[in-house]
Parts: sequence; C-alpha cells; structure tokens
Amino acid sequence: MSDISGISFRQGEPLHVWRQPLRSRAAIDDGVRNGRAIPRLEPDDTHAQKVQTLRNAKIAVTRIRCDESSSGETQPIVSEKSFIISVQLKELASHEIWSGGQRVFSGRYPGQGVSAFDLREDPRLHISTPFDCLQFHVTRATLNAVADECGARRIETLSWPHGTMDPTVRHLGSALLPALDSPETASGLFLDHIALALNTHFACVYGGMRALTPMARGGLAAWQERRCKEMIEARFAEQISLDQLAGECRLSSSHFARAFRKSTGESPHRWLVRRRVEAAKTMLSSSEMAISEIALACGFVDQSHLTRVFSSLVGAPPGAWRSSRRN
Repeated sequence: MSDISGISFRQGEPLHVWRQPLRSRAAIDDGVRNGRAIPRLEPDDTHAQKVQTLRNAKIAVTRIRCDESSSGETQPIVSEKSFIISVQLKELASHEIWSGGQRVFSGRYPGQGVSAFDLREDPRLHISTPFDCLQFHVTRATLNAVADECGARRIETLSWPHGTMDPTVRHLGSALLPALDSPETASGLFLDHIALALNTHFACVYGGMRALTPMARGGLAAWQERRCKEMIEARFAEQISLDQLAGECRLSSSHFARAFRKSTGESPHRWLVRRRVEAAKTMLSSSEMAISEIALACGFVDQSHLTRVFSSLVGAPPGAWRSSRRN
C-alpha cells in the first residue's frame, strides 16, 4: 500500500500550523521518512505557516504557505542526489536565488512559474513577501528507474528556465491540491499515477531523456487484464498500489498503466473507483445498512467521501439514489 500522509509539525507535534521566525529557514528535515526527505521550516512564534505533504515511494509533494511578509534566507540543505521542482502558486514581487554560494537570480517570480533545483548545489532563496509554494521532491534513483524502464540513458541533471511556465506541472500540481487539503481521502492509485506522470515529464522535458527502444503500445494480454481485475475485485475496499497491480502482470508500473488504459479505456484508479461505487449501489439497494457503514465497507474514508464520488459518477447522492430505487 502506498504511503500517503498529510504532515505538518511544530516541535515534533502533528499540527497544521507552523511558526516562521523573523529569519525564515527552510531545510530538509533531518528525520528522513522512508528514505525521502521532507522540506521543513523551523518553528517560532512570529509568522504563521501551513505545511502539507503527500508522499509515496516515487515522489514527495509539499505545499508551504505564508500570508505574512518576513525577511530571511533559507537554511542550507543537506547535499543529496535529489531535485526540488518548485511552483510558486502566487506571484512574488521580488526574491533572490543563490546556488553554489553565488547569486544567480534576483527579481520578480511570476505566479505559476516553475524552477528546478539540484540539491547537490546548495540552493538557497531569500523571500520577504507572502508566498504559496508547491514543491516536488524527486530522487535521482527514481529518475534512473524511469530511464531504465524506457530503455534510455541515465539522466545527468534536471534543468528548467527559472520562473518559466510549465502547463503540465501546473495542471498536475493543481490536481494534487484537494488531496493535500484532505489526505485521508487520497487514493494510492491516484497518487501513483500523478507521480508517474510527473517523474516521466521531469525526465523527458527537464532531463532530456529520449527512449532508445520503442515503448510498447499494446494493451494487456487477456490473462493480465483478468488477473488485475480479479485483484481489484477481491480488494476493492483496500488501498492498492500501481506497483502491486503491475507486479501481478509482470510489467513495470509505467508499461502497465499505459496497457491497462489501452485495454479498458480507463486508468486503474478510475476502474477501482467505479468498482467501489458499484459495490455501494448493491449495498444501498439490497440492505438496510447505514450509508456511513456502506462507505467504510466499500473503501471510502467516510460518508461524505462516498457522497462526493457517488454523486459525481451516478448523478445523485447515495440517499436520494436509494430512495428512488425503492419508490
């Protein structure tokens, strides 16, 4: 099961509000979780900040927000073979970027502008205005795995013109914002798909990756499609990862995701969601179970989660749908 968490800390306690000191300091948390570093701000009592994080085996996504002006420079980040892709969700009137001990940029940062930072080059920022930032933490090992799956050469580095728009990153990042606000409702398959799409995009567009061998474009074999559908059927109320489904088909995650969509017309995540809704419809029409109980039995976090998904797919909330079936 993918590790998906909404995380914020204040002196080691799980709270949603952080405090930023007058000298803002951002760093990679010394407590690396599951081998993935998580951006961290030091707590104080000066400026309120909110930090939210989602992570799985292939990416960590963190949103850091501050609605007040401050003054300071980010703390040195421990050198590691990883990258931070940063999207400023709101415009910065001014800021500075330092890399390798030298100032490499000073000026305005447009809203939705994107930058790539190599954590081996000691990147630091000076920000004195309110900000709202979305960061993707990607390891070199993950990029190597993407290259290997595509039969491509290993990627040396990631590069993107500082502050330039990237519609792909903007749209995929926007798709993650609701999950950051309500991490308990985030599906493992959903995060797996977004991580796969982002990492492949970073490798190709930022790293110049080019496949040396043609990528397979066919669908699943009959036995593969049958096996993964059987797995979803047996475990639709659980969290199932893309890697688990791909393993059942003896394929890489990226190859499996393409082949599944080719065969079924839907992503595995969408297929799983539809299966959960079908199970909920069966229970609603054939039992007297409370809707809250049905939600949990079908793999939803709670009744409101079921209601949102059910309404979007069926066109009516569960209670109204149940009543219409009995009239």
